[in-house]
Amino acid sequence: MRSFALLACLLATAACDRGAPSGSPAPSAAPPQVASAAPPESASAAAPSTPPPATAQPSANATAAVAPTADPTATAAAPDAGSGGDAGPTPADPSRLTIEGTPIQGGLVLAKLTGRQKRMSFPGHRVIVSDANDFLIAFGRNAPKQEKITITFDDGQVLERVFDVEQRTFETDKIDNLPDEFVNLDMPTRVKLTQAEQKLTALRNKHSKSDCYKEKFVWPTKGKVTSRYGQPRVLNGTDGGIHWGVDIAVPTGTPVRAPACGKVVFVEKDLPLSGHTLVIDHGHGLTSTFIHLNGFTAKVGDEVKQGQVVAQVGMTGRTNGPHLDWRMNFFEVRIDPELLVRNDK
Repeated sequence: MRSFALLACLLATAACDRGAPSGSPAPSAAPPQVASAAPPESASAAAPSTPPPATAQPSANATAAVAPTADPTATAAAPDAGSGGDAGPTPADPSRLTIEGTPIQGGLVLAKLTGRQKRMSFPGHRVIVSDANDFLIAFGRNAPKQEKITITFDDGQVLERVFDVEQRTFETDKIDNLPDEFVNLDMPTRVKLTQAEQKLTALRNKHSKSDCYKEKFVWPTKGKVTSRYGQPRVLNGTDGGIHWGVDIAVPTGTPVRAPACGKVVFVEKDLPLSGHTLVIDHGHGLTSTFIHLNGFTAKVGDEVKQGQVVAQVGMTGRTNGPHLDWRMNFFEVRIDPELLVRNDK
């Protein structure tokens, strides 16, 4: 059974990798309440280009967004009036920014501030600061070795923090002798795929004030992991893109449980390649996507608790064997679900 499940997952190449709606998203403008998003990740293993600087201004409800801008001076926090004039701003105590988690490619950390921030510079990142002064930081698959955040507090103090991002290697999957339709998509499928990508990208560019992202995530189902996040694939000798999820080989009908609490924001059948698809919003731009499902037990608008059954594993979409493909996004940045549950036994 395990051998069949592994083969089935490898053959689910188009839906699990290239062009699937939960794969590489099409670029989309961010909604009005959030600043423009950082450039979407590439669906290749090449190192990303250097992103432009970013700035953010506080809003009335203490929720701030950080995103790249064209301002070349934005990475340096400007001194505030009364903070010393020519002497420059007063450095903040490093303890005013605390981090929970490990900066690693594909990882997610929870940051918390002591005191209100006035503005923030974090090139290539989007940041939503909650009313409790915490926020998420996502490091993409190709994140550079170092990234710097600059925070100016309401009292004029400025804090700079350089993150040393742990670098990873991703094993390449080389799969040959696949049916041509698994590798080369026909035009009608491409059109439907683009429409689905646009819908999901717009959905992921939204954010809620939910703090379900603070929960310790658990596996949505237990089984053999047959494919992992970040793996580049070569299909019949051609570039098959990046696998953005974690594939778990389990039988059709196996319950899919919410890995953390949240709100169901997308339920749709028969998406091209992905098949039956469900998305849960965990708050502040963090979402879980489940594809190839057999059926749903939750609907759009349902508030779900951790461990609650929301769907069943299936083999819908472009796959010839049952498995769950679980993907996670922080806005447009794809992150590795295994890093959120790796200590979960």
